[in-house]
Amino acid sequence: MSGIELNFLCHRLFIALGTRLVSQKKRKLGEENRRVAKGETKKLLAACFIREVQYPVWLASVVMVRKSSDKWRMCIDYMDLNKACSNDPYPLPNIDQLVDGATRYGLLSVIEAYSEYNQIQMHLEEEAKTTFITDSESATYQWLMDRIFKDHLGWELKVFVDDMVVKSIIDRQHCNTLAQVFTILKKEKLKLNTKKCSFGV
Repeated sequence: MSGIELNFLCHRLFIALGTRLVSQKKRKLGEENRRVAKGETKKLLAACFIREVQYPVWLASVVMVRKSSDKWRMCIDYMDLNKACSNDPYPLPNIDQLVDGATRYGLLSVIEAYSEYNQIQMHLEEEAKTTFITDSESATYQWLMDRIFKDHLGWELKVFVDDMVVKSIIDRQHCNTLAQVFTILKKEKLKLNTKKCSFGV
C-alpha cells in the first residue's frame, strides 16, 4: 500500500548513545493466538507495511491483546526500544478543546485515517530496529497532519493525530470543506478507515 513519500516525511528513532541493544526471547502463544498472529503478519507483508529481515539489530516479542469485540489484536512489545528512545516533543492538540469547539456547529463529519502509523514509512536506517509502531509516532503523524492541512486548520477543520473533524454551519460550506480535505488526502496518498468515518451528522 502506498503512503507518504519518504522525501516528505519518514519516522526516525532517536536512541541515546551507548544504549544496549535488546533481543527479547520469543513468547509462547496459544494455538488461536498463533493463527491470528500469522494472519496479521501475512496481511502486513502483503500491504508492504513490513518485510522480512535476516539479522535484526533489535528483537521484540509479539503480544496478543483481546479487543472489546472479543477478537485478538497483534501488538509488539517495544518497551525496551521505547525506553531507549527520546520522546518526540511535537505537541498534540488538547482533545477536550477540540470537542468543546465543535459544539456550536450544525454539521460535523468525522474522518479517520486507515492504519495511520503504517502510512508513514520508517527511515531506512531505522528499519533494522523496528518495523512497527513506537510511542512517538503519534507526534510524527500529528506533525504530518498539521503540515498538509496548515492552510485549512481552524474553525472548519480540526485534527487529532489520525482523526479529522470537519465542522460547518451550512450544508454547502460543509461539502466544499470536505472536498478540499479529500483532495489533500488524495494528493498525499493517505487512506481512510471508511468503517469509522461518518458524514453530515
